[in-house]
Amino acid sequence: MATESSNPKRHRKRLRTRIVLSVLAIGSLLSVLFAAFALLLRANLEERIIDRVLAQEVASFAEQFQKDPDAPAEYSLIRGRVVSDSKYQVIPKAWQGLEPGVHRISEQNQAGQNQAGPKSYKLAVHQVPGFWFFLRYDVTAEERSRRLVTQSIVLSVIAFAGLALLLGLYSASSVMSPVAELLRRLTRLSRKGKVEKLAPHFADDEVGQLAQALDDYALKLTELVERDREF
Repeated sequence: MATESSNPKRHRKRLRTRIVLSVLAIGSLLSVLFAAFALLLRANLEERIIDRVLAQEVASFAEQFQKDPDAPAEYSLIRGRVVSDSKYQVIPKAWQGLEPGVHRISEQNQAGQNQAGPKSYKLAVHQVPGFWFFLRYDVTAEERSRRLVTQSIVLSVIAFAGLALLLGLYSASSVMSPVAELLRRLTRLSRKGKVEKLAPHFADDEVGQLAQALDDYALKLTELVERDREF
């Protein structure tokens, strides 16, 4: 306790550091929470929309096939396939054994394909007596986009953390500047050995109130010393 009171400069640095770290922690935490919320919301909405569209389309595909088996199923992003129970074994191995519904499948690209990295797609499976219906929706581009968005958000969090650090340094300097000025004046007065008013040099805030309290205390001490001398 005596060490801290005898070394106000070290205490002042510690207080400035606490202000900087507080602002940095708050800014970083808010940035991380916002980034996590944005990523989770985007992924959740994307999955729900794709699953709902595929489920509706594969049911429509089956209904259309039953009405007119020769009518081609045309989709811009979706590929459809129908096989009979007798030809079930000709479908890809990854599709066999899947229950009706929507499934996510990842496959490594075969030799000779230009696209790098694994290929991911959503597969909607629907069954009617005698036939299996499959709709395939390629989500490789969406996953790449998601990775790019994730990287961008991570970089944004780092940038916001740096901004929070700068803001913390500026805030700490602004907050501690009048305290440091009060300390400098007190140190100079103690070396001169005379009493001067401190309050007029500071604004009417907490530091100004502290300066006024020091002035009142110095005045009382001066009056006490003068009374002792008169006695």
